[in-house]
Amino acid sequence: MSSLLPDSVQAMKFRTTYLWFGLPVLIVVLWFLAFYIPVSSFVDKQRIELSTAQRTRETVDKSVKDLLEIRKRDAQARSSLDGMSRNMPEYQQFPSVIKAVAESGKKEGVTFETLNSVVLPNDSQQSPALIKPALDIGLKGRFLNIAKFLEGVERQKGYKRIADGKVSYIDKDYPVLTGKFLIEFRAWKGDYSH
Repeated sequence: MSSLLPDSVQAMKFRTTYLWFGLPVLIVVLWFLAFYIPVSSFVDKQRIELSTAQRTRETVDKSVKDLLEIRKRDAQARSSLDGMSRNMPEYQQFPSVIKAVAESGKKEGVTFETLNSVVLPNDSQQSPALIKPALDIGLKGRFLNIAKFLEGVERQKGYKRIADGKVSYIDKDYPVLTGKFLIEFRAWKGDYSH
């Protein structure tokens, strides 16, 4: 039947068919070129900006968190320093600490054989405003009396630690024990307590 139609009609049908199928394809290609590619590149740019903003936000959040942690540690250090400075005498006032230790020992029934004050060398990390006085104590007393005395020393102003200690006994003197202790304190070199 198609052979009965003239060539011009067949060509026209082919052009119409080509037009009906080609036109949608052309519209899709034009839409792709005119809209999809620009919108797609815009979306990609927005994604890049968003990821950059998120990284920046994470960096800022981490910095803020670090800053808050530093402030918290600073506040704790200041609080600790304030408490420490109130509990530390000036070195010129250290004789009153020695007197209080001696009175505490007498009160607890401890007899002093030696009571010497020495200054220990500073640590490299220690503030130059601090000094480390220590008491080198030789004493005699009952075990519980010595223990109560040492507990009382811990409550003294500027107490740091018992750096060295030894308790011994002689059979003929038992229950009286002999003790030797090096008790370390902290003090301000000058008027740093305020």
